[in-house]
Amino acid sequence: MVALIKGSLLPEASVILTTRPSTEAPKRFFQRCCVVLGFEEDQVKEYTNKFYKDRKVAEKVYDYILNNDNLFVLSFIPLYCYIICTAMAEFFSSGNQDVGDSKSLELNPPRTVSEVYFCYLFTAVKHHALRGSAGRSTPRSEVLSLAKQQLTNLGKLAYENLLQKKIMFNRADLENYGVTPADLQSTFLCHILQPLKEETVEMFSFFHLTVQEHLAALYCAINLFSQEDIIQALDFWCFGLRPPSSTAAPLQNTHLNMDKLESLQMFTRFFMGMLRARLAGQLDGLVLSPMGHGDGIPARLGLWFQDQFKGKKLKNQAALNLLHCLMEFHRKEATSIAAPEIKKLNLFKMKLSVVDCAAMHYVLQFSPHKLQDLRYNCLDRQAAILESAILKSNECQVKKLFMCGNNLGPEGVMELWNALEHNTTVEELYLDITGITERGTENIVSCLSRNTSLRTLTRLRELEQCRPGLRIIANFVDDLGLLQAYLDWVEEIRADRDQMDSVKNADALQSVLKGVQVAGEQVEKGENAENAEKAKELRTNIVELLKSSTNLIGGR
Repeated sequence: MVALIKGSLLPEASVILTTRPSTEAPKRFFQRCCVVLGFEEDQVKEYTNKFYKDRKVAEKVYDYILNNDNLFVLSFIPLYCYIICTAMAEFFSSGNQDVGDSKSLELNPPRTVSEVYFCYLFTAVKHHALRGSAGRSTPRSEVLSLAKQQLTNLGKLAYENLLQKKIMFNRADLENYGVTPADLQSTFLCHILQPLKEETVEMFSFFHLTVQEHLAALYCAINLFSQEDIIQALDFWCFGLRPPSSTAAPLQNTHLNMDKLESLQMFTRFFMGMLRARLAGQLDGLVLSPMGHGDGIPARLGLWFQDQFKGKKLKNQAALNLLHCLMEFHRKEATSIAAPEIKKLNLFKMKLSVVDCAAMHYVLQFSPHKLQDLRYNCLDRQAAILESAILKSNECQVKKLFMCGNNLGPEGVMELWNALEHNTTVEELYLDITGITERGTENIVSCLSRNTSLRTLTRLRELEQCRPGLRIIANFVDDLGLLQAYLDWVEEIRADRDQMDSVKNADALQSVLKGVQVAGEQVEKGENAENAEKAKELRTNIVELLKSSTNLIGGR
């Protein structure tokens, strides 16, 4: 695959690579990079109406989605929208409204991604895989009991191959796990006939990677039996720490390369959701006995998450994944212990989805400190509106706001000016490379002349007369701290060339270089020799980095 992408193998071939949004494709090897957009709100409604034959059911489902923030966020992703609609059919179709007691899953529609997938799995098993064996009124535990052996075998296949990043299987692979591509398995497996030389090879795969990840998580949730098992498993899946000897089946096969850890992040989120389901008794029928000391597990997990945020220097993606895990576990006892340790969250150079923002919101609401330092980019005008609402809040505690490298545009930054008019907490605001034009400064003087807390502002000099105590940084080269931050960032990319493959990083480097070049002559003529020296060093380093990247492309 690497040889194909680089063009050293079959150089005339056209290669199309699809990835998850969190995966950075190697830009230097591709001529075009595209983002597949999800649904808009009216398209979610249109899809729901087309999914159900009964218009009244469609309206009920859409209203429920609309009034549930988490589901509403998920529904913009087409695959999730399909799975939500499939799962909701069990709860909102005529005749299903009065089944079970008030604690039944059927009367508690899902909120998190894990719950959505579990409801989908239950619906698919009940109405497709076990058609004829389970009726509409068959209790959930009985349905799961009927499918226990098949789900266990399928889950083991999913889990052990997920550790090896294997997503396609032949018939022999299925037989090794006691899986036959019929009945239950055919509900989740796709049959693929793949031409190979002069013969056709029969292959199988789960119809989507997330289905494999969810079944793997379900398998682990029903085969871990103690607090210690769970902690060892999380240490292994999240940080690659191999567990000591354990009798739990998921901890027996622990052959995993460290570079594959990121591929387990969605799986770990599903696991936390399935663990929650098990503790709530929703997996009865799949497990024979309750988990040992189950009542103490949420608090114990809260301490584990607390240790990660407090004692480790987490990579950005790893920190975000832990937020998602807490969101999927959705137990106040755990989140209220972990959240107070999250005093600084660095999501710089990451592109957050609406689901990421929902996870961040869920966890941070349990923190008594509020967040004091948030570094985040890839924000647009809509995100600026949301950020403005936070800045206007009486409970806002944000002191430093790093908006560098975002596509706020003039409309977005004008929202920030309005919010800062009465904000009393923000002391430093960084707005380099945000697409601000002259139009974005129309209301700046009227708004910020009333602000009393702001001490540092990059990019603009228009408030000097109204606010003589406000330090204006017209260009980042005027600030030694910002210059050093950019130098550190360039060095980080130089050390980890995979970062150079990021579309965002390559474009940002060009923007920073342009900023250095624009201010270069003025800085060199100025009195601050240290700034001039660092600006020159930054320019040289970026040029060399971009040149080496171009050479790699040319050598293809």
